Amino acid sequence: MQKNKSNIVVVIGAQWGDEGKGKVTDYFAARADYIIRFQGGNNAGHTIILDDKTVKLHLIPSGVLHKECKLVIGSGVVVDPRVLIKELTMLKNEGLSTNLLISDRAHLIMPYHVDIDHHLTSFQNDLAAGSTRSGIAPVYADKLYRHGLRIADLLNKELFERRLKKSFAFNKLLVENVFNEKFEHTFESILEEFLGYGKLLRGYVANTTEELSCALKNNKQLMFEGAQGACLDVDHGLYPYTTSSNTIAGQVEAGSGIGLNNSKKIVGIAKAYLTYVGRGPFPTEIKGSLEDKIRDVGQEYGTTTGRARRVGWIDLVQLKYANQLNDFSEIILTKVDVLNGLESVKLCVDYKVNNKPFAGVPSDIENFRNIEPVYETLPGWNSLPENIENLDQCPRQLKNFIKKIEDVSGVTISLVSYGPDRNQTFKI
Repeated sequence: MQKNKSNIVVVIGAQWGDEGKGKVTDYFAARADYIIRFQGGNNAGHTIILDDKTVKLHLIPSGVLHKECKLVIGSGVVVDPRVLIKELTMLKNEGLSTNLLISDRAHLIMPYHVDIDHHLTSFQNDLAAGSTRSGIAPVYADKLYRHGLRIADLLNKELFERRLKKSFAFNKLLVENVFNEKFEHTFESILEEFLGYGKLLRGYVANTTEELSCALKNNKQLMFEGAQGACLDVDHGLYPYTTSSNTIAGQVEAGSGIGLNNSKKIVGIAKAYLTYVGRGPFPTEIKGSLEDKIRDVGQEYGTTTGRARRVGWIDLVQLKYANQLNDFSEIILTKVDVLNGLESVKLCVDYKVNNKPFAGVPSDIENFRNIEPVYETLPGWNSLPENIENLDQCPRQLKNFIKKIEDVSGVTISLVSYGPDRNQTFKI
């Protein structure tokens, strides 16, 4: 049973990212007046499929297929204007209008941030998180150093030039004296380039706190779209193998710039198996031909990087932890069709560390590396009906799989996705 039926819906990845949030977000977008991104940047990608259109996005929220829906990039998002303008152009060429608002408080990814991301990965070596090298971590660092640059700065030539001088000088010193690398940029070229972006983006920039406050007063339907997954949260994930922002539902208010303080429907998205693109330990990882089969059937390649994702069995200890962090109203289970034809499927139901039971998810790398998954093995299902309207039409084996997920993780599954098309979804 759903905990509430609020006009505020939060969609959060309940695993390590890549859970199929784009399709689910689009499902809720059909009922939303606003869709808001509140963290991350173009290091996350989502794919939306409608009829013969496949739209791949990295910054713009998922509701582009719904003309009346307003799309908001919140203040907690970091924006690479080059990527954003490329996406806007792509959508225009596809004949899709973009009802977009960008927070004037969102921070800018600069070209030198992308360079530093590459240098950081080399510097950190085996402790590197497996970055997409999009400049995300360096811009969040500059934000906290308080010499970051914001969208609002782009709209004031004198202010932007003055603030760029400080950011440019700091990052030049960092590249040359910490990483001992050549700094490839000139102040004049960046100044000219970004002032040009300011002219192109000016019409989209807004005080999104004011906009969303008015929307709440008028009882509009708001949907908040998370990027990455709950277990990549910079505070609550497996640090340092995390992303650079808070990915859990608690970040919604801070990252969107709106105080909610009322009931929210928090929807977690989980795949029927796990994928992970990072370099960290992955307790339920599958190796060999079965990994290749699941990856190929599920098309588990990064939207942003094209990298092959690592594949593992679903981890219900991790899913229970994600529920503790977010207090999910419900879970939507995706990609059950990818496991079609397997003789058996495994679910991790407990952890052991050094051959002893371990409660919860370890916070330190060494214990995490030493996790021994305790599996429960269930019979698999051969195939699924082409059109499914309810759980009763599913094979008994899939019903048992869904029940086990609910029982061990403590979450209720409300919706199941069994294919990439938006119509390949049924309610429980």
